[in-house]
Amino acid sequence: MSSAAAAGPARDWNRYPYVIPGCDERWFTLPAAEGDLGMGANTYFLETRLRGVKSGRELAFLVIFAAMRVPIGPLPPIQASFFILSFFDLSNGTYGTMTEFDLPRPPRIRRQHRLSVSRGLLDVRFQGSEGQARWSSRRDAAGAPVPFSYALDLRGRDREQRPMHLSLDVVSQKPPAPVGGDELHGVKTCCAQLGTFSYFQTGLTARGRLGWGDFEDDVEGDCGWIDRQYAHEHFGAYTDRLNTRNRHEWRVLHLDNGWDLSVWSQYDAQRGDRPIPFSGVTAQAPDGEVRTTTDFQIERLSFVRDPRCVLPEKPLAPKLAYLTDRFHLRVRSLGLSVTAEPYVSAPAHLMPVEYWNGPVRLIGEMAGRSVSGFGFHERSKLYWQPHDLVFVLRETLLRLPPGGAAELSPEALANRVWQCDVLLARRDQAGARRHLLSEVAPGLAMLPAPGREVVGRIFDDLLDVLGSA
Repeated sequence: MSSAAAAGPARDWNRYPYVIPGCDERWFTLPAAEGDLGMGANTYFLETRLRGVKSGRELAFLVIFAAMRVPIGPLPPIQASFFILSFFDLSNGTYGTMTEFDLPRPPRIRRQHRLSVSRGLLDVRFQGSEGQARWSSRRDAAGAPVPFSYALDLRGRDREQRPMHLSLDVVSQKPPAPVGGDELHGVKTCCAQLGTFSYFQTGLTARGRLGWGDFEDDVEGDCGWIDRQYAHEHFGAYTDRLNTRNRHEWRVLHLDNGWDLSVWSQYDAQRGDRPIPFSGVTAQAPDGEVRTTTDFQIERLSFVRDPRCVLPEKPLAPKLAYLTDRFHLRVRSLGLSVTAEPYVSAPAHLMPVEYWNGPVRLIGEMAGRSVSGFGFHERSKLYWQPHDLVFVLRETLLRLPPGGAAELSPEALANRVWQCDVLLARRDQAGARRHLLSEVAPGLAMLPAPGREVVGRIFDDLLDVLGSA
C-alpha cells in the first residue's frame, strides 16, 4: 500500500465542526470525536518536547489516559482505566514516571470511577492521588471551544517520590490526519480488532509551567504528537490476559523540515513474529498533506536489556527480556533514511503489559537533503524466548566492526549462532546449548572490547534461558 491524499488539506480546517477529509463523519467529526463516542476502548496520548525558558533545560513529557468498557455477560460493562504521566530530562538521560489504575475488584462495587470522559467535546479527568489530572478543550472569552487548542493540568508523583506538575496550553498547527491516509481513512486493525478508529494531530506548539522535584520553570514546546484511538470493543477482546500474541513497536518522528511521521508495526508471536496489518507509515507534510505506505524497513542497530524495575502484575517474560533500542528507518517513497538514538535508556512505564516509551534524537536524510529531528519510540515487543535471544545475539554480532585478533570474524560467529535456530526448531534445547558452548563461546572470548562485553552478556542470557526452557 502506498498512497497520498488526493487533495491537500482544506484551507479553512481550523474550525468546528470539522470532518477529517475522506473519513466517516459518524466517527471523525470534531469536536465530538475528541470526546467519548460510547466506545469500548478510548485512549488519549500526547507527547511534546519542552525547553525551560529561564533554565534552558531540555525536557520532554508524555501523558496517556485510557478507559476500557469490558462486557460481563448480561450485566452492564465494567470500566477499567489508567493514567500515565512521565517527564524526561534530555540533558542527562533520566526520567520519572507514574501510573495510577482504576480497575474493578470483584466483588467490590464501585460507586464512582476515577476517570471520566465528556461527550461532544474533549474533557478528560482522572482523580489521582496527587489531585485531579485534566486534559480539555480551551475556551474563548464567550465560553466557546477554541478549535484544536487544549489545556492540560497534570499532576502526580514519580517512582522516586518527586512531585510532578505540568500546566500547559497546546495548539495544533496542522489539521487532524487519519492513520492510513486515504486508503484506510482512519480505520485500522489493532490488537486483532478490525475496526479501530485512529487519527493524530501534529505541528504542536506549547507554553506553560513544569515542576518536577526541586525544578520549576516556564516551558515552551515546538513539536509534539496527539494520538486518538477508539474502538467498539476493548483492546483485550482478542487476546489472553498477558497479550502473548499481539505486540507492537510504534515510532513517532518530528523532522526539522516540517514532516511528522507515525511508524506502526504489529507482530503475531504465534506465527513467528510476522508483521501483521496495520503495519505502516503515515506521514504528514508541512502543509498538512498526508501520505501513507506499507513499504518501509526497520533495521535494529542495538538492543537493550530490561532492568526489570517496572513490571506489570504478570510479566510475559519470566526471567529476562530485551527490547529494540537504536534503529534505522527507511521509507523509499519519501526518500527517507534516518537513525534514531535514545535520550533515555530503558524508559519503562507501568501498564497491564510490558511497555516502554521514550524520546529519541534523529539524524539522516530525506529526498537527498540532511535532516535531523526528535521523536518517541514506544515498544511492547519483547525478545525473551530462546529463538528471540538467538536473533538478538546474531544481530548484535553482525554490527560489530570487523578486524581484531579473533580467529573468526563477527559475521562468522553470527552465522554459527544462527545455526541454533535449526536445533531449536527440533526442540533440542540441550543441543543448542552444547553448540553455543563448543562452537561460539571460544570465538566470543577472542573479540576485542567493548563488543566482547556486550555480546557476552547476551550470550550468557541465552544460555540461562536455554537451561530453564
